[in-house]
Amino acid sequence: MAKTRITIVGCGFTGTAIALALRTLYKDIEIVGHDKNGANTQRAEKLKAIDRSNWNLPSACENAQLIVLAIPAEAIAPTLRAIAPDVLPGAIVTDTCSYKSSISAMVSRHLPEKASYISSDIIFDPMRVPPGQKVEDLTADVFKGASWVVTPIVASPDAVDSFAGLVNATGAKPIFMDAIEHDGLRLAVDSIPSALSAALMLAITSDTAWRERQWLAGAAFQAATANVTFHEADEVAAALIAQGEASTHWLNQVMLQLMELRDAIDQGRRDKVTTLLTQARERHDLWEADWHTGRDQGYTPVEVKRPSMLGMLVGTRLASRLDEKPGRPDQSDKGGKKR
Repeated sequence: MAKTRITIVGCGFTGTAIALALRTLYKDIEIVGHDKNGANTQRAEKLKAIDRSNWNLPSACENAQLIVLAIPAEAIAPTLRAIAPDVLPGAIVTDTCSYKSSISAMVSRHLPEKASYISSDIIFDPMRVPPGQKVEDLTADVFKGASWVVTPIVASPDAVDSFAGLVNATGAKPIFMDAIEHDGLRLAVDSIPSALSAALMLAITSDTAWRERQWLAGAAFQAATANVTFHEADEVAAALIAQGEASTHWLNQVMLQLMELRDAIDQGRRDKVTTLLTQARERHDLWEADWHTGRDQGYTPVEVKRPSMLGMLVGTRLASRLDEKPGRPDQSDKGGKKR
């Protein structure tokens, strides 16, 4: 029996993390990696996250039942256009973009009929995956406790069920959101921080004395400006412009906070400055402690049994073997309906 093929397009942090998790979960699969940067696929092979790489994009996606597009949003359209002739009927295509509003139009233009497209966005547990986590340090349990937003664009109920099962298997929680709702909530905690990091970087490094002080910039400066490296500039710009009114609102709110802090400093009010900084610290600690609360209360994660997912994505034969392995959760409905 031929192995089920999964293709990872984009072998950066997220793409390699997904490949590593799937490789650990399902042994009887073939994972093919593709990346414009050959060093990324070489690294993924070294980590044993992928079985092999293929520099030819259409060929890499040929006969794949799951295609993961771990690439920037602006690369989705040309990628779909290139791979469309080779996408299998019934295959599931997903992305990992943090901005989704324009994806629906791309899918309708380029995705072949009888294939499913389910957009996704992975928010790793911030206490488990620190900023700057290196790909080389990835472990298969990186998704434990993560929030995995699931946004079906064009997908059958079975495909959505299968994909949710895969998400559950990685240790993440699938949370269903439509594109507009997702983008509106994500803007303030993703694109705005990237913009603020960029503004701080530009302000400090534009000073004439930067060359004399840059060696003093240590961990604090690195942490405050790290967001400039998390996303491609075009992707952040697209998100900010697409939601211009909301972007302006949040930037105004930040400026109001900065003005309040500036005025307190200008007035020599140490008590006021201390109060503002203390409030920020307290709210940060509360966010860390309650990170899962809003997710668990606001959205009900779906629970999909392993056979339902594997029967479609990996095959019923493999699903049966996996269910028989020691340590797997007991499946009380083995005699029930299989997809």
